[in-house]
Amino acid sequence: MTTVHRWTGRETRALRQALRMSIRDFSAHLGVAERTVSKWEAGQETVRPRPEMQAALDTVLGTSADDARSRFDSALAAVDGQPKAVLMPSADPLGGLTAVYQSRCDLTAAMPADQLLDGARVVRAVGLSLNLLCQDYADRRWHELLGRDARVCCLFLEPNGASIQAREREEGFPSGQLSALTKLNIETLLRIRDRLPVSQREHLELGTYDETLRFNIMLVDDLCVAQPYLTASRGVDSPALVMHRGTPGAGLYPVFEQVFESQWQGRRAL
Repeated sequence: MTTVHRWTGRETRALRQALRMSIRDFSAHLGVAERTVSKWEAGQETVRPRPEMQAALDTVLGTSADDARSRFDSALAAVDGQPKAVLMPSADPLGGLTAVYQSRCDLTAAMPADQLLDGARVVRAVGLSLNLLCQDYADRRWHELLGRDARVCCLFLEPNGASIQAREREEGFPSGQLSALTKLNIETLLRIRDRLPVSQREHLELGTYDETLRFNIMLVDDLCVAQPYLTASRGVDSPALVMHRGTPGAGLYPVFEQVFESQWQGRRAL
């Protein structure tokens, strides 16, 4: 039987981070207003979850990050009086899709880089310049993440290749502009790797590829963020899809994971 207790702001934040959900998604999943969750997290004395919400939260508290999401869904279904069984990803008509943002700006406003990456175990990314990883995540955080034995694989579009030149023409940039940005970002991560202890440098693997640019993909443990590259539009203006891993081989997560792995296999290591 669940022991109901006063849920603290720290616990609320910890659960949301374990589920890798923005405050907007988290509040929508609970069926409460964003400002209410914000007040819970702030620990305001006069704002407490209703008993049934508190019981649902308590049910999840203490579970591992791997099964927290399914336990959370089960608890909410029970609170709502719905069947306790949760649809398996194979029966999910959205294939594990949990959020869609109109642009990368909307994505990063709801899910900043530190929320996405802090505490991650495995990070894999492929795209053009990987600005979110290289420009939005501080060196100090990279050292902390890699110091905890996280594994990171970053794949950039080859800055001297034909594909990046084609993308510059497509986006209307002067020749060499995207190439210069990509070189800068590569050098940023190379510098971070060079400053790691020798025993930790293998935790950060970098590479380049020279293929037609189709997706920016970031896989962070069981979460995937994918953006298509659209004609005549910058990557920052593309919609962002957020999805979670479900049953092996089911849903959208393994589709984008396979795209990353196929391009990683043909990389030029840096």
